[in-house]
Amino acid sequence: MTDHKAGVAAVVKYYAALIPVFLLCVAINLFSQDIPESELDARINSYFDNFGVTVIYPQVSFSKKLSDNNGLSLRYLSDIISSASMKSWFKVDGITSATTRNEGGADDTPDEWRHEFGASFSQKISSGVLSLNGQYSTEHDYSSKTLSVTLSYPFAKKNTIIQTSVLFNFDKIFPQTRTWTKEKNTKNVNIGLTQIFSKNIITQFDASYIEVNGYMLDGYQVIRIINSASTYQTLEPVAPDKRIRRAIGVRTNIGITKTSSLQLGYRYYWDTWDIQSHTISAAISKNFSQWFSATLDLRHYLQTRAFFFKPQYFAVEQFMTVDSKLNSGFSDQVMLSLALKGRKSAGFPFFTNEKLSLTGSAGFYRRQNDSPDWFSHYNTLYAYLLSIGIRYNF
Repeated sequence: MTDHKAGVAAVVKYYAALIPVFLLCVAINLFSQDIPESELDARINSYFDNFGVTVIYPQVSFSKKLSDNNGLSLRYLSDIISSASMKSWFKVDGITSATTRNEGGADDTPDEWRHEFGASFSQKISSGVLSLNGQYSTEHDYSSKTLSVTLSYPFAKKNTIIQTSVLFNFDKIFPQTRTWTKEKNTKNVNIGLTQIFSKNIITQFDASYIEVNGYMLDGYQVIRIINSASTYQTLEPVAPDKRIRRAIGVRTNIGITKTSSLQLGYRYYWDTWDIQSHTISAAISKNFSQWFSATLDLRHYLQTRAFFFKPQYFAVEQFMTVDSKLNSGFSDQVMLSLALKGRKSAGFPFFTNEKLSLTGSAGFYRRQNDSPDWFSHYNTLYAYLLSIGIRYNF
């Protein structure tokens, strides 16, 4: 669902959906294999960048522990996107892509409004947990269905945990500025091994294999074939209809003191489009009291470009793209997250309920491409991310 947005909106969809998609794909909380606790979580997230994109995406999740052996989780998320690129007319030469529409994105403001529904059921099997997950997402130019099965099972007196998941995703793409409808199907297999080395160190190793078939580009982007200094023709981007993506990674949680911990991570990725990437992450968490905690996350990402990506095209080629996500470059992210739990002695009436928690986060994201973005003509994208939420445990 992250490859279909117009220009810069594609970047937003990738980032905004990153956390929920990861949770659905893996369906395993790091270092845990328990039935989810009963809670209601509501939050409002926002994104603003220098490419002219604004995103507001509220989400609500509900988890119910039906018994000690099973539980149910439900989730709703809505992306509300405003993007300058989606209001532009990208005319493409050729009858197959002819359209009488002169506007991209939705018909009215906001430019896009996506609705996503998710559900999962978890069941203990002996000492392990089996989870069934489903997700449906729909909007004016895209629909997506996802099904996954995950299993987490402990060994060696619960010091070792094996985690596996299999995911199937079925997407339909039908941009408003095109006359076609295309499909994208994804198969994802993930395997993880969590090992407790001591009371202060716990590590997870994971590997994933993803096979994608179908249309994997942005239906609103166009390729300019430069014929001379003053003339050019415009065509739709073209990519291989198959992509195999692989990744291996390791994450370690190190207890520094009784109230603080350090999390370190590294991930290596490579695929059949010749993209390779390295991700390095670090986070430090601190419980200042039993009521207040904070986490500071840092992340650096480095990527090579797809073999068919070019900043400019001077002749028609078999494969062509201007998608910034397929360009070479790097990105950095810093995020501060806070959690405040209610207590009876709190000075504010709202926080006297110990079942309530207030959560919030603020972050900065920067991505540097090796050539300017096709629409904004900027090499650097920077964005601000804000989130506030409330959680109720019952």
